[in-house]
Amino acid sequence: MKITEENFITQIIQGNEKALEYCMFHYGGLVRAVVRRHLGSLAQFEEECVNDVFFAVWEHADSYRSDKNPFANWIAGVARLKALDCKRRYARHLLELGWDDAGTEVSGRRRTDERTPELAVLENEISEETGKMLSCLKPADRELFWKLYVEEEDLDTVSRSTGMSKPVIYNHLSRGKKKLRSLYGMQQPKGDQL
Repeated sequence: MKITEENFITQIIQGNEKALEYCMFHYGGLVRAVVRRHLGSLAQFEEECVNDVFFAVWEHADSYRSDKNPFANWIAGVARLKALDCKRRYARHLLELGWDDAGTEVSGRRRTDERTPELAVLENEISEETGKMLSCLKPADRELFWKLYVEEEDLDTVSRSTGMSKPVIYNHLSRGKKKLRSLYGMQQPKGDQL
């Protein structure tokens, strides 16, 4: 069967590797551009991130809805999310190394201060991306997401500070997650992560 723009998504869903090759050939430049733009100074992770994007397409092509947006927009959204995931993994890695080791690993020099400039830039980029993603939510919902998922406050603390009961918070989070999934084409993860 000849793979075309009209049938490649269906063929990917059916497990046709030629359809994935078609996707990589026709959308690879777009994916690379989005990944490069969002990874910034982490160019050493670009190839791995691009591979993650196409693996996600292979695994989740059935979640693409042509009636909601063009495939190019959907795959660009996937690339953006994967680049953000890559930044988060790298930031976690730096934190696990410890501040002094992180300075050595990132820049090849030993630092004596608590925070490397590279980590500060990375944290700022992650924070900006997260803010952009959450901007589609109502201010109260945005605040809940920020407190629970970014600042990692526990639910009891958030409940006390907002005056909302836990069931009300869960309702707000559920609606917010649903909105984010619809806008960014995310699959519902295993467990209760975003």
